Amino acid sequence: MGSENDRRVLLAIALIMVVYYVWVAFINPPPPAVAPPEPVAEQAAEQGAAPLGDPLSASPSVGVALPAVESQAVPARAEPYQGQSFRGVISSAGGTIGGVQLDDYVTSPTTTAWWTWAIARLSGGTGESWSAYKGGGDPREVLDLQGAIGLAGVGPIGGDGGYLLEGSGVRWTATRTDASGLIIRKRIAPGETPHTLEVEVEFDNRAGPAVDQLWVGVVDEMSGTAGRFDNASRPQAYVDDSIEHLLDLSDVAAGEEERFDGPVSWFGVGDRYFMSALALKDPLTASVVFDLLPDGRGGAFLVDGQGLEAGATRSYRFVAWMGPKDLDLLQRVGYQLDEAVEFGFFGFFSRMLLFLLKVAQKGVVNWGLAILALTLLVKAVFYPLTQKAFVSSKRMQAIQPLMKEIQEKYKDNKELASVETMKLFKDQGVNPMGGCLPSLVQMPVWFALYGVMLNSVELYNSKFLYLNDLTAADPYGLLPVIYAVLIFLQQQMMPMTGLDPAQQKMMKMLPIVFAAFMFTFPSGLVLYFCANILLTILQQWLINRTFASTPQTQVAAP
Repeated sequence: MGSENDRRVLLAIALIMVVYYVWVAFINPPPPAVAPPEPVAEQAAEQGAAPLGDPLSASPSVGVALPAVESQAVPARAEPYQGQSFRGVISSAGGTIGGVQLDDYVTSPTTTAWWTWAIARLSGGTGESWSAYKGGGDPREVLDLQGAIGLAGVGPIGGDGGYLLEGSGVRWTATRTDASGLIIRKRIAPGETPHTLEVEVEFDNRAGPAVDQLWVGVVDEMSGTAGRFDNASRPQAYVDDSIEHLLDLSDVAAGEEERFDGPVSWFGVGDRYFMSALALKDPLTASVVFDLLPDGRGGAFLVDGQGLEAGATRSYRFVAWMGPKDLDLLQRVGYQLDEAVEFGFFGFFSRMLLFLLKVAQKGVVNWGLAILALTLLVKAVFYPLTQKAFVSSKRMQAIQPLMKEIQEKYKDNKELASVETMKLFKDQGVNPMGGCLPSLVQMPVWFALYGVMLNSVELYNSKFLYLNDLTAADPYGLLPVIYAVLIFLQQQMMPMTGLDPAQQKMMKMLPIVFAAFMFTFPSGLVLYFCANILLTILQQWLINRTFASTPQTQVAAP
């Protein structure tokens, strides 16, 4: 009975993990293809003096009508901008910085699994020869030349205008005056830490009529659909102590904006590993709106519904972040920017594991070796608990004959059979839940590690043996096959006593099911699973050998 309960609990755990992994691995749509960026200077030269398009003719958001306004004529101008750890282009078209590329990161190669290529080849979709990894090595872009950090306007969200640029080097002022006399002034200066800028947006309405709302935004080119775990750039924000996203562009493309109200910490655009965002230096309760501009750019917009009276001015001070979602760097900046690194429900454990992984990496240099070192550490921590579980499982096997006697003796009285069985457990010192407790305890660690492998920029572009990116799936499929073999071997070491034929058949299918999921998981995570199960097999073998060589005390029937 106890062994059967053990198996049923394990089956329940397995089913929960299957449902979770199916949702993670298959329900989310694939990310849109992203072409590697060209050098900023080359793109700016190809697109002319104002590479960010022509916002002077930009129309308002879909479904919103803006009054026709002729902005002050300004000369088109684009200048290179070299910040701390990044470079970009500051343009009179919007008075913003775009084309932002990082100095210390490069693009990761495109990973193509051989089975994906084979299916496409058989379907007539490609004539190219298979290559596990292609491309990579170009400067990592966090905003393309059509992107902009610091768009601003009044009234309904729409396009910005042309600005008069004044300054040089890393300090600039961009000024725009519209036909009503409203002045928008943007001041840009170096930040205190790498990847940051100090940005101030001032609305001067001393010469114009009252306006109903002010807005400031961060936009970039976006297309296609993206799931929660796809690495595609999307609007993001931290509002009212909650992280918000826009994954599906179809609703906002139809004119339905996404709005979030409350205290605003930061807003911007980004993917799993990098982002461009504006963090408010002064607390403000307002709204963040995710919307698309008519030219197809999507973004996050701070919307202040208080408006601005005639003769008044108002300024918004920001820290602009353009860089990786690195916990240490983001925590140094503050303003809750570190909440952009999303580890999920088990985030507390994820942060601990990432810290330990960083410590291990400093000692062994390679991230793959660091994962193996972390596996050993986790296994050592859980060793006593796992040992007790294995011993408990062996004791359960030893009292199986007595349990069957009880079931046969009290087959017409299930309540009394349960009482006698529990008494047997107590007399023999057996815990019926002891076999599955380690699995329950370690589940938060598994999910936490999954979050680390999926969302830690520290592992971005990391290499180990034949793998060029531990955050991507194994394109050769070797690790998933190794995992399948190991879990099959482990299963052979665990007799299926107490299970009916249907349950035994399901247990035998689990290696195939879990192996199938491993083909979609980050290879770093599969590496951890392989190392963990190998150590588990070794521990189980030692226990089996100990029980086989040690005379067991004969248990007495009740």
